[in-house]
Amino acid sequence: MKIVGVSACTVGIAHTYMAKKAIEDECAKRGWECKVEAQGGMGIEDELTQEDVDSADLVIETIDVGIEGEDRFEAKAAEGRLYKVGTADAISDAAKVIDDALAAAGIDASATVAKAEATPAEDAKPVATAAPGGPKPAEKKSIFAEPGKTLLNAFNTGVSYFIPIVVIGGVFLAFSLASGTAGASGMEVTNPFMVSLNTIGMAGISMMIPVLAAYIAYSMAGKPALAPGFVLGYLVNNAVTTPSGASVSTGFLGAMIMAVICGYFVRWMKTWKVNDTINTIMPILIIPILTSLVLGMAYIYILATPLGFVMDWLTAALGSLQGGSAVVLGLVIGVMTAFDMGGPINKTASTFTMALMASSIYGPNGMFRVAVAVPPLACGIASLVARNKFDDADRQMGISAIFMGCIGITEGAIPFAVKDLAHTLPGICIGSAVGAGLAAFQGIDCYVPHGGFIVALATSNVGLFCLDIVIGALVGAAILVVMKPKLDSAK
Repeated sequence: MKIVGVSACTVGIAHTYMAKKAIEDECAKRGWECKVEAQGGMGIEDELTQEDVDSADLVIETIDVGIEGEDRFEAKAAEGRLYKVGTADAISDAAKVIDDALAAAGIDASATVAKAEATPAEDAKPVATAAPGGPKPAEKKSIFAEPGKTLLNAFNTGVSYFIPIVVIGGVFLAFSLASGTAGASGMEVTNPFMVSLNTIGMAGISMMIPVLAAYIAYSMAGKPALAPGFVLGYLVNNAVTTPSGASVSTGFLGAMIMAVICGYFVRWMKTWKVNDTINTIMPILIIPILTSLVLGMAYIYILATPLGFVMDWLTAALGSLQGGSAVVLGLVIGVMTAFDMGGPINKTASTFTMALMASSIYGPNGMFRVAVAVPPLACGIASLVARNKFDDADRQMGISAIFMGCIGITEGAIPFAVKDLAHTLPGICIGSAVGAGLAAFQGIDCYVPHGGFIVALATSNVGLFCLDIVIGALVGAAILVVMKPKLDSAK
């Protein structure tokens, strides 16, 4: 049996490689050949060739975003031998993912195993056997097929490409403004070097929304949607004059909506039946021009005014949150952050806070960036403190988790949750909620899309930001210690 696959998470750091390793390890246990390509933050690693794909019995994609080179798997998809799940599914139970993939493809793995056992090891060559009623060639799907999964992957893809741009803009602006002095119009930067740094930061900020829109559209409809996605993203991020004479900018809300419309519009155009001559210029001329024209005009004349109204209301409502209302938002963000430790719920909260950053609302991001550090820190502290409830392996994981928490990687808590979810989840959720709630109450802003102690200098209050992380981690660790049974009783 030969299995190949691709692994890709939103940020391209932890989940990508954990899911890749989980699939490879499970295949190794079964004695099967396996190669999984990682599409992470550093680019493509262990790249699959077309020959790798064609010779495989099954393709498993563990992805949370759109991926590069999807066209390599068209033949396998047509045979019903392409199976897609999220990275969290593979991390939590790779065996079930592989079994489900085999069942969906109609492959009888037991027949393969029996054949391998009956043949001398040096001569054995696993062969996938199609089960009765196995897969039929896949029918052509509607452009609106699986809308929930399509939109989730699209938004995650947009965020994945959006994050590095925000980092550039946020970090450079934070450092440049930190050198300025308060004036009537805000922070005034006079140092020439810092002025240049501020200019670079503003370039990053200006690119955020176009990049978000472009890669949402790209995830949905491929390369032909990329150019109109950039154009529409630029359009919504800058003020346009509507027929009523009003000047409207709709920011992240307009970008997300127009990107989705762009994705479906390009999908529809790709179904057009045209002759071979026209078909060659469709992706580089006809689709980009028509999409930009039709949707650009629709935005200016129809959608800009109502979307602008909604955006103004949302910005005013969130910007005015104080006291109890802000704390409630912080508690919700904290629980969402810890609940799936870097999975889709966590990324939903992340997307929400980063989108608000584009409108210069940094409070929710401050809450989220405190919360992301708490789960791994809480697990690590608990494992080192309660030596009668955690074994040596747990303490080794705890040291790694503390390091990951310090640099804002929530996934450091995953090994503890996989091992004992019932006693881990309440503590990390409550700890994250406490940390985020404190940040909300204190009005802490964070200007970069990352968390943990390493971004403390890019917040509005370095001391309180760090203190909130520590308090949240200690609360979470205390709950973990109380709930966790002793090792003897656990046995």
